[in-house]
Amino acid sequence: MKELFKKAREWVWLEGDPAKDRKVGLVVAGILEVVLGILCFSLAMLLLIVVSTTGLGGMKGSHFWMAMGVMFYLTAWFIVMGLGSIKAKRWARALVLVGAWVTVFFGTLALALVLYILPEAHALMTDSGFISPAAAMTILYFSIVVLFLLQLLFPVLGIMFYGLQGVQTTCERVNPKPCWTDRVPLPLLAMGFISAMGCLSIVAGLTTNYVVFVYGKVVSGGYGFLVTLCIAIGFGYVGWGAFTRKAHAWWGAYVLVLITSSSMMLTFSELEMETLFAQMGYTADQMDRLGQFKAVNPAALTFISCIWGVMACIFLVWVRDCFKPEQYVDEVKSYEQIKAEEEAKPKVQPGGPRMRLDD
Repeated sequence: MKELFKKAREWVWLEGDPAKDRKVGLVVAGILEVVLGILCFSLAMLLLIVVSTTGLGGMKGSHFWMAMGVMFYLTAWFIVMGLGSIKAKRWARALVLVGAWVTVFFGTLALALVLYILPEAHALMTDSGFISPAAAMTILYFSIVVLFLLQLLFPVLGIMFYGLQGVQTTCERVNPKPCWTDRVPLPLLAMGFISAMGCLSIVAGLTTNYVVFVYGKVVSGGYGFLVTLCIAIGFGYVGWGAFTRKAHAWWGAYVLVLITSSSMMLTFSELEMETLFAQMGYTADQMDRLGQFKAVNPAALTFISCIWGVMACIFLVWVRDCFKPEQYVDEVKSYEQIKAEEEAKPKVQPGGPRMRLDD
């Protein structure tokens, strides 16, 4: 019975021998990621066909092309990460872990937002007269399940698998030479990843006429572009500092988070949604449609900005110890060096039964 429980625990927690070859698991995970990339490309093509047939409707053209860009980005990401996983590349394991953690973070916020607007979305769908209440509820529940699977369950499973010691050992054995991701701790790699996404705000601003919130004022157009450019440069500086482990970049990130979150909270608390939509370049018809969606209001936007700022500050406090002084240089060792050092260490007999908390 004791052996049965041990095997069950190893299966549930994917434990067992940390030196166990996980190449088959990496190949299977890689194939699944390539399939996800193909699905993303298929959805992009389906969206293109639907829009070319029925038109944009109430959607802005810039929003459509932004959505297409995101789908193509996800296609490239999943296919590249999948091929890297099949080849047991070190960088693939690190980037999948980073991407999964970032997805869980933003997926949790997205799922909470969807649950918040669910009642009003159901009311709008039923009031249109094209969908029955039961069908509308089915569509919304299906959307929640898909969002839960893609942004919470699948990333958590990826974290559980790629975080195994056996997976790391397999990648190091198949590719013994150090990789560029080995020089940066995973939390800082995630920080650099998020900063790179922040740099893309200079592109995303095209969809909103570069609307920026500056402590109670809404700035757009040319001035908004300049402010967005400064924010993108700030994110670039933080990302560079995260990859190079510069301590001053941590302070820059903290200041950037405080400024942006406090500015958005102050502006949203005094904002009129009609003014915001007008400066974003929406037409009168689009503004009327958006005005029917009362869930997106200044109070909700203020709360979201507050939650985002608090969570970002907590993350920065957590990664503070990952930054080192500028004169500190990490030595990245190959797989052979690590194994030779482990074999040279004296063998220590365990004093008692091994517990999971001893990892």
